[in-house]
Amino acid sequence: MQAILASIVSVLLIAIGAVHLYWMLGGRKGMAIALPSRGDGSGRPLFKPGRFEIGAVIVLFWAAALLILMYANLIPVIGPQQLPQLAAWALAIVFAIRAIGEFHYLGLFKRYRNSPFGRLDTYVYSPLCLVMAGMTWWMIGIS
Repeated sequence: MQAILASIVSVLLIAIGAVHLYWMLGGRKGMAIALPSRGDGSGRPLFKPGRFEIGAVIVLFWAAALLILMYANLIPVIGPQQLPQLAAWALAIVFAIRAIGEFHYLGLFKRYRNSPFGRLDTYVYSPLCLVMAGMTWWMIGIS
């Protein structure tokens, strides 16, 4: 079961990283609904990430996927033996925090919901983070 959960979480992380790679390479489709917008009704995004920022996100997603696969012993551990376990715990916590949000623009308890991002965050992004946190915690509990 641990291998299945690790595989699912890793595939999701790799896929999300691939979408970010598309954006880093110049693709724009879907980017407007992936960024939170101001609560003033203007529709302007809160921030506009550059290629460096998007690249850093890709590295984080793909590194997390590798560490989860290492945790489940699906690939050999590179580096300290404790690193995958620490990373799995950290990832579960980060996903849970992302699902809860910061109470304004992001997460299940956000105030500003009436934007394309806000609706997708309510029905897709935050629930996906909650599910991934749960799968990661379950995976950790199985070992």
